[in-house]
Amino acid sequence: MIQARWLIIFFAVLGMSVPSFAIDWSLGGFPSYLRTRARFIDNATLLNDERISVVDTTLRVTPQLGLSDAVTVRAQVDVASNMIWGGATSHFFGGTFGEDDSVVLSDLRPSDRFNGAILTGNKAIDDDYGFFTVRMLHADIVLPNNLGFVRIGRQPFDWGLGILANGGHDPHSDLGFVVDRALWLKSFPAGAGTFTLVLVSDVFNNGNTLFAGDDGSGSGYDILAAAGIYNQQMGDVNVTVGAYGFPYLHQNNIFSDIGFGNDFDVDRTSLYSGLLVLKGSSWSFTYEVQMFGGGELTNPALGALPAGEFEFDYAFDMAARLELMPSMMAQVSTIGLEAGWAQGDDGSTPLTIEGNALPFSPAYNVDNLLFKHVIPTVYQIEGSVINAIYARVYANMQLAENLGFTPQVLIAWNDEENAVSAFDSNYPGIADFGGGAGNRGISSTEVEKYLGTEIEGTLSWTLHPGVNLDFIGSLVLAGDGLKDLLEAHAVANEVTNATADDTIWAFQSRLMVYIDQFAK
Repeated sequence: MIQARWLIIFFAVLGMSVPSFAIDWSLGGFPSYLRTRARFIDNATLLNDERISVVDTTLRVTPQLGLSDAVTVRAQVDVASNMIWGGATSHFFGGTFGEDDSVVLSDLRPSDRFNGAILTGNKAIDDDYGFFTVRMLHADIVLPNNLGFVRIGRQPFDWGLGILANGGHDPHSDLGFVVDRALWLKSFPAGAGTFTLVLVSDVFNNGNTLFAGDDGSGSGYDILAAAGIYNQQMGDVNVTVGAYGFPYLHQNNIFSDIGFGNDFDVDRTSLYSGLLVLKGSSWSFTYEVQMFGGGELTNPALGALPAGEFEFDYAFDMAARLELMPSMMAQVSTIGLEAGWAQGDDGSTPLTIEGNALPFSPAYNVDNLLFKHVIPTVYQIEGSVINAIYARVYANMQLAENLGFTPQVLIAWNDEENAVSAFDSNYPGIADFGGGAGNRGISSTEVEKYLGTEIEGTLSWTLHPGVNLDFIGSLVLAGDGLKDLLEAHAVANEVTNATADDTIWAFQSRLMVYIDQFAK
């Protein structure tokens, strides 16, 4: 019914616009594309035969209606969203779940997650899942008399590097955070620069929530939140400093997809962020920090555990990126250095959640294996960087006119070595938030610090303007910490005597058709 309502509204607006030749119809604003991926992953899980093959397709269109110079209506629609070829998703491309004759074969499991997204389980077997989803539908209005700008409707939430507030516009990524929001924005002269004030009021009832582990059923609100951004040109360097604050956040029914029931409410919590961006002619530096302000969980449905309130403590996520554009290297357009930290939960304080409730956004692109499949599968959280510290170096290279190459090396460590402990030894089998698949916990045994090293390369071939074919190879050299996690994850799911391999590898082919370039 909800999907039908959005569909009726969208086509009603479209229908009213057709008779008017004065209205500009375009596919601008955000990327519109058709993406098909084929992936083969080996040794990344100990829960089945350790080999996974999957093919999925996303068709995303982003139309906009320019009603006037001051009013624009924008939408973003997933006609197909990670539709799996065969397997569980409504048998969309044929095949039956569990049969070997589909493209997915029989090796895809509800515990497996790709690019931080759930592609199986309760979401995927829903007949409507993945088919025609209105991600965004909002009106952009420039107010008269220089009173500012207003955006009302379902809209993206973007900030800084996008480690948390990430609208998911990158065509290589998945998911992303959108909110039902009323926003007002206005810029003011401030000394030698410009200060921009943003005020918002939100309702959370769709897609990913602010807190980890939700399957999209949680609903909540903030009364009023604000952001401030100051920008100034200082010589050859452009400086941007920003901060936002959500002083009062409330959300119902969180963590429902990891087995804790639908009775968790988040009361009185808050969220803050700081941002610094420096840009020169041949370099840029961006730093972002997110702080989760604590709060309470009420009405837990944990069975044997005593009823009462469970607290969120303060938690931090942060990341920094330095990009260099070396003019002396003709074939190298960018060299990047990046480091990040997502705080994990301390299992020795079972009734206090310090971390894992604020992982990096699943739309944040770090790599295609360790932080997009292995770690989200172990923790069963829709996210990217979870309970980890990482550093990576990468480069964008042009090998030929239509051929590009992006190599990267990533090294990662666990933040909390006991972040996967059970709540309490008196209540075995009830996992810490971020527990294992099947909701039976992982282990009370501490894991080693070093996760592993990933080596990855992406070869991009431009077949035609607007049509790219990418080949991505990924190799993870597993450290003792990652082996501990994989083996504990297997034990928690009643897979005994499982031994993690020293290497995990994956190969992905990705066809991208950018509709915007053809629409022009």
